[in-house]
Amino acid sequence: KYALDVLYGESADLILMHAFDGSANYAVNAAKRGYFFSIPTSVWFSQQKQKLVKRLPLENLLVETDAPVLSPVKNARNEPANLHYAIRKIAEIKRVSLEKVAEVTYENAKNLFRLPI
Repeated sequence: KYALDVLYGESADLILMHAFDGSANYAVNAAKRGYFFSIPTSVWFSQQKQKLVKRLPLENLLVETDAPVLSPVKNARNEPANLHYAIRKIAEIKRVSLEKVAEVTYENAKNLFRLPI
């Protein structure tokens, strides 16, 4: 909550919350302000991350691996190739296609990082 309170007082227009472990209610309020949240591959087993996905709009989500840690595969090193685990779990929770999650999170990343691609 403290970090969000500080950010609310700043004039930044594009904010990515990485490794957010606060309450889903705080996240929803931040999403209403246009904040983005990165969802790691640990969403595969993390109830807290699954709750975030359930409560936040897809338009506020990005995916990431947090490699080399927090692998969705027990006792394995995480790597970028595991990104599909996050996409699959988000699609399952949101009840949308894998393609939809991949497309929207890709567009979100382009917009957040202002990528000219």
